[in-house]
Amino acid sequence: MNIISLKVGEMGNNCYLISDEETGDTLVIDPGEEGDFISTSILENKLTPIGIVLTHGHYDHCLAVLELKLNFDIPIYLHQKDLFLYQKAHLSGKHFSGISSPKLPPVDFYLEDSDKVSFGSSFLKVIHTPGHTPGSVCLYSAPHLFTGDTLFAEGVGRTDLPYSSSKDLRQSLAKISRFPENTFIYPGHEEYGIFLPKVLI
Repeated sequence: MNIISLKVGEMGNNCYLISDEETGDTLVIDPGEEGDFISTSILENKLTPIGIVLTHGHYDHCLAVLELKLNFDIPIYLHQKDLFLYQKAHLSGKHFSGISSPKLPPVDFYLEDSDKVSFGSSFLKVIHTPGHTPGSVCLYSAPHLFTGDTLFAEGVGRTDLPYSSSKDLRQSLAKISRFPENTFIYPGHEEYGIFLPKVLI
């Protein structure tokens, strides 16, 4: 599995291009903004995009979805419990960051815990990790764990939002703490690396 990390948007979101080494089939994780930049990176690396996977529905993780959908006609994956956030992402972007964006296209597939999203001969396992948002998910393919805003290098996602839950987040962290200590973390923001035990202990 090949991983390309792209820093996009004023929030410094990490967008990941995850490709199968044999086929070049690629999943786009959390295309927050800068759809042109993401699309160009896909083309320059001769990748074949086959899906967009969102770790949660916040606008800074999904506003480039429409552009990628138009450019490549690929399906969108999201946990259904975050649909309410996704559906108003264009409004949230305008309100919080002054970003003008049209309404995003419909979600094609709803993610569930333990689902597998395949690309070529590879796949990502879906781990439902509510807390930051009710539909937050992490995506696992040993030894790689894409954590969205559930877990960062120096902490965890915020839970002071009306729909967030610190109790749920603690349970989610307990779930992913069972992964091996050499698990390589790719968060939605900040740096990535082997820091799972450091944050969770």
